[in-house]
Amino acid sequence: MWGIIILIILIFFFGILYLRYRARNKALENMYGHIPTHVELYFTEYFDDIVDNWDLIDKKRANEWTEGMKSRLSSVSNEIQGLKKKSASIDKEFDTLENRIKTMEKDASNEEII
Repeated sequence: MWGIIILIILIFFFGILYLRYRARNKALENMYGHIPTHVELYFTEYFDDIVDNWDLIDKKRANEWTEGMKSRLSSVSNEIQGLKKKSASIDKEFDTLENRIKTMEKDASNEEII
């Protein structure tokens, strides 16, 4: 008698587990178009947390960073070109000053000789 009751309970229990398993697989297939593996479900669920915890960035943020870096490099490059032009101008002024100083030194040494 007890054996039959236990057998009925076990059949009922495994029947419920089977129906839950089938319903779960049907819901997953409707959601994803196929029955995903445990790994697919894990990454679908926790991908954002993995990216945050490992300090990873997604493709969109990488592209945004790249575009921002390109504009910064462009502005720095323009500043460098401007500084090169100013440097050339300053070099010309120093050359002019050196020539004047040499001329003044020559004049001063010629005056001392006379």
